[in-house]
Amino acid sequence: MTVRRSTALPLLLVIALVSGCDYVSSPIVDGGGDPITGEGVTRKVLLEDFTGHRCNNCPGAAAIGLQLQDLYGEDLIMVGIHMTSTFAAPVSPPNADGSYSTDFRTEAGDAYESALDVAFLPNGAVSRRVYNNSLLQGEAAWGSAVADIIGEPADMDIWFSELTYNSAANTVSAEVKVAVLNPVDGDHNLTIYLIEDHVVDWQYDSDPSLPDPDVQDYDHRHVLRTTVNGTWGVPLITGSAAAGDTLTLTYADFPVNAAWDPAHCALVAYAYNTASYEVMQAEERTFQP
Repeated sequence: MTVRRSTALPLLLVIALVSGCDYVSSPIVDGGGDPITGEGVTRKVLLEDFTGHRCNNCPGAAAIGLQLQDLYGEDLIMVGIHMTSTFAAPVSPPNADGSYSTDFRTEAGDAYESALDVAFLPNGAVSRRVYNNSLLQGEAAWGSAVADIIGEPADMDIWFSELTYNSAANTVSAEVKVAVLNPVDGDHNLTIYLIEDHVVDWQYDSDPSLPDPDVQDYDHRHVLRTTVNGTWGVPLITGSAAAGDTLTLTYADFPVNAAWDPAHCALVAYAYNTASYEVMQAEERTFQP
């Protein structure tokens, strides 16, 4: 991974850096040519759904998350993080029919379970922002917690200026850019998730409308598979940053597990305050255009 930093970049250089992106919400220029720092850029929300394939109420929570995604579109990014040995580990001893044999746990999920004190499932974090005096939110509060953030002016913008999947080598490479739109105080890190959507596997579901609570072909959505740059990411801002600062982080040839379907894989990059864990901005980019 390489990091390149520039401070108070001239506007023309910023434009040159982001040209050719599939999607860019960077500082814009008005008719007079003066920069309008951060105008029109709002915070995207990262909804981390803490879940497990043996958690009977987790499918209902996931459904609420998907409804919110339908409502807010690309402004809401959802990641399913399977955790706890009780709900996300494979059954032991194994079942004769092979059910619940997948280990959905990740190193990052285990760390978040401990650091965020996740005591029960389903549960979640909405940009890891404290809402109703709690960082963790049950699914009934997700809608109001998301609405509390959506539309806020953003202090940062994040975008993938490059993302390439090499099918021959089964690797992904990415260039992530972060523009500071307003002055930012405090240490912030950038973490990049690798997620896979539409993972069909067993799920225990207590929905009374189902003929059998053991669902063999459940569609697991936005599953966290691993992190590209570590559980807690890498330093992005140390101390403070001024509006106009731009960071470029480059990751080359990150290996993708052969069992994961690249057609359904994506990277999610997010910047968060290391003291509070609050996610200040996030962005998602699929492997496939």
